[in-house]
Amino acid sequence: MNIIRGLAPAISEFSDLEQKLITRVANKIENNGFPIDLITRVHLKNKIQNDKNYYSENEITFFINPGVYKQDQFNWGIETISIRWEDPKVVRTPEGGIEFEVGRRIKVENLEMNLYGMQDSYVNGKFLKNHDTIIKRINDVLVVSELEDLKYFASRGIPELLKNYLIVINSSNEGENTFEMTIRRMDSDFIDPSCSEVVKQYHLKINLKTYTIKVLDSFYPGFYPSPVSAPSIPSIKKKG
Repeated sequence: MNIIRGLAPAISEFSDLEQKLITRVANKIENNGFPIDLITRVHLKNKIQNDKNYYSENEITFFINPGVYKQDQFNWGIETISIRWEDPKVVRTPEGGIEFEVGRRIKVENLEMNLYGMQDSYVNGKFLKNHDTIIKRINDVLVVSELEDLKYFASRGIPELLKNYLIVINSSNEGENTFEMTIRRMDSDFIDPSCSEVVKQYHLKINLKTYTIKVLDSFYPGFYPSPVSAPSIPSIKKKG
């Protein structure tokens, strides 16, 4: 099993204009510390077929899925950036108003790109360096699991789950061979309806040495009005 990472493979199927915009935004968040090399998928909200589309409002979501994090560094691995274009001569006042020149015309290529949702600084130290090896070993445990509650989807493995689910893996204070894995359905804008559904959403404890899985928590997402793209972080219990 191989999880392909990096910006280039993630955007290879986008048009030239779409790649141009995504790369431009990716460079900006990378300058703020976002780990572009760990990206596994990119979603562009609105397709770009011409220059008019390029300079229209849009939204890009970058996925690091699955992500493997240190024990206290839970993160859903999604970063959504909204894009707006504006006349650089527009002045924004401290009170929230704007000042602009009535009747002023400007070429679209002279518009200024403004990004919303971008953090001033991203912390890279929360990722475990040997994440690909850990993911492969966890996948090996999943596909042979005999737990009745899991086997109908676990046998398909992590690559199948990634099409519709966010997967977060955290190290555990119970030893180097123990990890906790959280599986949660993505927002409906991101899912592939042709893929198999996981009825519940799970928080699992996985031991790579004994090939055992324990369900720490599970629930039916149908109790909620709709899934969210950035769900709340579950509590991770510590000993002592």
